[in-house]
Amino acid sequence: MKYVQNCLPGMGPVEKDPSTGVKLDPKDLSTGPKLIYLDVETTGISCPESGIIQLAGAIEIAGGEKKLFNYRMRPFPQDQISDEALAVNGVIRADLEGYEEPLIAFKDFVKTLSAYVDRYDRGDKFHLVGYNAHFDAGHLRAWFEKNGDKYFGSWFWHPPLDVMGFANIVLMRRRPALSNFKLATVAEALGLEADEAQTHDALYDISLTRSIFHLLMDKLKEQPIRNGNAKA
Repeated sequence: MKYVQNCLPGMGPVEKDPSTGVKLDPKDLSTGPKLIYLDVETTGISCPESGIIQLAGAIEIAGGEKKLFNYRMRPFPQDQISDEALAVNGVIRADLEGYEEPLIAFKDFVKTLSAYVDRYDRGDKFHLVGYNAHFDAGHLRAWFEKNGDKYFGSWFWHPPLDVMGFANIVLMRRRPALSNFKLATVAEALGLEADEAQTHDALYDISLTRSIFHLLMDKLKEQPIRNGNAKA
């Protein structure tokens, strides 16, 4: 099964910084921040008791898309499985038998990470971006440990960048009018199209999360945070 694509759908591989024309070196921090958008679907909420059954994401460097990945893997034998959680993801227990072994998916995932980050360089890491990112980061760290790897922190900066919290700041005045703060609801509140029926597929969630993140970053550029000397 092929897991990794060279670029996001509709986009070519990015080899140069679009603003400067400088060739991008995956290991060169000067080319811009290294972002990895991540979303996990799990067999339950509790961590580390529950297991990951889908891990999807996109790697972005200096604003350019570099890799898109999507793994579907079986939980570990000791992982607790909630049928209710599976139903949210649109799968049943029998479906899991056709998923990849977690260790095989893990090795391929680490291979992808190592193409852009030097795990032995403390200054070279990904910013992990997600919607309710601490949930994803927590389960991902537990998944690393279940695969016998205790070096999760060698790949990712702490804390992760939480798009939910970021959006809550922008939407704080409108929050009482929102029925909930789910991903699709927030996307629509920000003027983006969202299909609630497709949420809880990690690949769709990542695409929507990334769109929200870029929209919020654009708003931040338009209205920079005022310093203490600025006029209100």
